[in-house]
This record gives sequence, structure tokens and C-alpha cells, in this order.
Amino acid sequence: MLNWIRSKFSPARVDAARLLQLAESAADAGRTGEGLEFARRAHEADPTAPGPHYVTGRLLQDAGRLAEAESSYRAAIAIQPAHARAHNNLGCVLHMQGKLEEALAAYRRALDLDPDLPQANQNFAAIVRNGGALERAALGYLRRTQQQPGDAMAYNDLGNTLRELGRHQEALAAYGRALALEPGLAQAHFSRAFVLLLLGDYEAGWQEYEWRWRIPAFNAPARRFPQPVWDGKPVPGGAVLLHAEQGLGDTLQFVRYAPLVAKRCAEVILECQPELGALMRDVAGLHRVVTRGDSLPAFAAHAPLMSLPAVFSTTLATIPWSGAYVRADPVRAGALDLAGRAGASRLKVGLVWAGRPQQWDDRKRSISLDMLAPLARAAGVTFFSLQVGAAAAQSAKPPEGMRLVDLTASIADFSDTAALVSRLDLVITIDTSVAHLAGAMGVPVWVLVAHAPDWRYHLVREDQPWYPTMRLFRQERDGDWTGAIARVSEELVRRASQV
Repeated sequence: MLNWIRSKFSPARVDAARLLQLAESAADAGRTGEGLEFARRAHEADPTAPGPHYVTGRLLQDAGRLAEAESSYRAAIAIQPAHARAHNNLGCVLHMQGKLEEALAAYRRALDLDPDLPQANQNFAAIVRNGGALERAALGYLRRTQQQPGDAMAYNDLGNTLRELGRHQEALAAYGRALALEPGLAQAHFSRAFVLLLLGDYEAGWQEYEWRWRIPAFNAPARRFPQPVWDGKPVPGGAVLLHAEQGLGDTLQFVRYAPLVAKRCAEVILECQPELGALMRDVAGLHRVVTRGDSLPAFAAHAPLMSLPAVFSTTLATIPWSGAYVRADPVRAGALDLAGRAGASRLKVGLVWAGRPQQWDDRKRSISLDMLAPLARAAGVTFFSLQVGAAAAQSAKPPEGMRLVDLTASIADFSDTAALVSRLDLVITIDTSVAHLAGAMGVPVWVLVAHAPDWRYHLVREDQPWYPTMRLFRQERDGDWTGAIARVSEELVRRASQV
């Protein structure tokens, strides 16, 4: 292919503008290698143009090569400082690397240059939870659909913004318009899945969710094996490999399907994240557990964990649950003296207040320990920090009146976290992997849920259909945790008084 490109599109025969157009078309189609070659030749034809650097950044960003994409966007901006889209995309790759303050500065610069740029408004709102910016983003995408009624991606982007605004039926209509224009647009199918699942339409939602593998920039590339993808049919005498594809919480949520898979094959193998390896070995239905990077044993078919709901045609009424399916190591749990640390307290409550800052919408879910100060009103409670990462340092200065014990220095993996959770009466957390851990263990867990929630928390309801011991406390307004935390505090006071 590249030799053909070199012979057909040499700088002597095609000018820089044409090469750049070809690079942009390749970027739109997800053809990374071809696009990079065109962009390189466009740069050779005109080294002073910002366009080749910008398109190279897009291609590298879609390929997950974020640091290289950052360099390309910075090169485009050095040539053309007023390139609003380059500033916005620079913000994106900084955002995805967890450099939130730098990302915010890039988005602000993009909006200084073009206040109506919808992508910049949408991305800015993802960090600061600014409803006005989201509304401006929606208006910007709407204008684009009016100016370019045949642009399917504009309708998809409009749908995503409407979804964040909680305008779900309008979002579905936007995705429907995108798919009417381009039936094979994977991004629109996948985006539509989130709204359908959020609304409880699992039958249609799971089918749409399978389109994720056709998205070039999807953050969990499809695994390629000679063996077929398992479709749910019996595999007598053969093993089925289940492999984790996304976050730790997703693995904890969907490993519940292992016993169902085990009924249809001779052996179930799980490949999971190293942090979960030891904990997964006692999950029913699993015959062998390996962690990423280990050699895989022989298997006849494979399936991503998050494809199993589709394989088993899961609906809200048929979510698998026969009791807790994740258990703490009794030796590790027995070594913890929580009772001695709690003293005369009637309740032992675990706390998690922050997630990984690298997650795109972490600012939507993460809070600070100080914001949980109202919980200190509950008498007879000792709190135990389950917080890891940089936010764990906040444990050194808990809110006034809060008795907080920090044992996280002993946490090396999720088996250690599970041991600690197993000794608690209650876990209070944001939407993070510990919420899934507590739910999978059957431990009472209260979760603070954002106004625009992840699909698995649905809308309005206070229970969580995937975890019977989970209770949800929802934001009433985007970015405002005051009411949700106040309700948690009231319930905790009531709970403590009944012990």
C-alpha cells in the first residue's frame, strides 16, 4: 500500500492541499497508517503549514498514542497559535493523560478563540461540570446539523451532548438521524447503547453495545485470536476464555456470568487485570485465572466479559444473582483488627471519595474528603479509609469530628481491599471499583451517583438491580453534591441510632 502511495502521490504530482485532504479522509475513516503517510508527505510538500501536524495529531490520538499526538498538536499551534481546534484536541489528549489543569487551560484557549466551538464547550464541561457550556455545545452541534444536514457525526455529537444534559429521548432521536444517514456509523450505535441501557432497554442496548469493536479510538482494542468468539453455544470438552476489556469495576460486575458459562463448556479461564488476579481465583465457575501478560492456556473459544450480557440475552428481570460471588480471603480478613480500632463505635463504615483522575469524566464523580464532613454528625461511627491514589493523602486531615482510621498502607491489591471491606458494616463511596467490589461481596454499600449517571445506575431509582445490597444517592443538579451528601448523612444518623 505504501509503495503505491509513494508512486501515485509523490509531491511532484500532488500538491500539499490534496495530500492533506487525503490524510483527513483517512483520519475520518480510521485508516491510521495510510493517513500518517499522507500527512507526512503533506508536511514535506509544505513544512510551514499547520494542517499536517493537526491531522497527524488526530491520527495518533485515535491510535491511543497520546504523547505523540500532544507533540503534533503543539507543533500545529506553534505555527498557527489561533488554531482553535488544535487547542481543543490538545486539551483532549492532556485530559486523557490525567493532566486536568493543562487540559482545562487548552479548552479555555480554544473557547477564547472560538466561543461557539461545540467540541471545546463539551470537553470543558466534562471537567468543570458547567451546564452552560454543555448547552452551548448542544447549540453548536445543532447549528452544524442545520448547516450540514448530511453530516452523520454531527448528529452523533449532538446526541452525546444531549445525553449529558439528561435529554435522553432527544439524544436517541439524534442518534437515529445519524444512523439514517450512515447506518454503519459505529460511534452512533455505541452511543445509542448507553442511552438504551440507561433507560432499561437491555434487549436493544446490548446489541448496540457490540458495535464498540468497530470504533477505531475505542479504549479497549479487540483481542484477536485464531479461536472464534464464543456465541453461547455448548463447547463440550473445550475451554472458554473470558477476558477483561475495560475497568476493574467492569470485571467485578461481569465476572458473575462465569457459572453460567461453565454450564456450557468443560472449563472456564479468566484473564483479568493483575490487581484482581488473587481475588478472582475463588469466583464460582472459574477453573483457572491468569493475569494480563501471562501465557494463556489452550482454549476453544473466547469472549470479552462485557459481551456476556448479550450472549445470555440479559434483561433487567434476568440479571444473574444467586448471592455474593466475590469473597475475601479469610486469612487476610482475620489479620485485621478493626474492632480494636473502632473501640466502642457501633458502626464501622468504609469511605471512598475519589476515582482515577485519568478517567475522562472523573470530575463528574470524584469529590474531596472535606465534602463528606456532614457524615461526622452520626454518633457511634468509626470511618475507615478505602481510598487509594493521590487523594488518599486527604486522610491525614479528616473533617472535624470525623473519626477516620487509615489502613490503606497495607493494601497491595483488591484481595487486601476485599479483606477490609468484609470487616465493615457499610461502605459509602462514589461510583468507583470499590462500589462494585462491595456489591459483588454482598456488603451494604451506598453510592453517590452523578446527575448524568453511568448506564448501570439507570434513572430515578434508589436501588441497583445488579447489586441487591446497594443503595443510590443521586445528585439533584449537575455538579452539586450537597443534597445527596445531606441525605447520606441523615440515613447514616438513622442507621447508627438503630444499632
